[in-house]
Amino acid sequence: MAEFMRDPKYGTAAEIMALDWARLMGILEDPEASVFAKAKACQRLAVVGNHFAVDAIAPLLADPQLSHYARFALEPAPAFAADPALREAAGKLKGRLLVGVINSIAVRRDPEAIPLLGKLVNDPDPEVARAALEALARIRPPL
Repeated sequence: MAEFMRDPKYGTAAEIMALDWARLMGILEDPEASVFAKAKACQRLAVVGNHFAVDAIAPLLADPQLSHYARFALEPAPAFAADPALREAAGKLKGRLLVGVINSIAVRRDPEAIPLLGKLVNDPDPEVARAALEALARIRPPL
């Protein structure tokens, strides 16, 4: 098996995907865990995560290698804690990472994000502005 397909500490994808949510959170919080292990943990948390997992996932939204996986874990989260985490990240990020977070806000249809998205419609980055406009349309369809 290729070296990048396993983490020296946490094992293969199958081994990581078999862990419970608490152990998966431990991977996300472990500074020695590989990007591979953290990505797999996020993928599994999309299925077994709960409101406790949001705090472990949210910091990864700013990581260029893991942001997509973090959003993948937060989008289906039944926990309302995911919404403020995404809004907070949107207030700090720029460029493609921000576009991704905006898209996740749209998927979750978070009405509390409307004021933030309204400001981002005027962002100088056209990709950010377009994503914000599309998110607003998804959250608040025309009357």
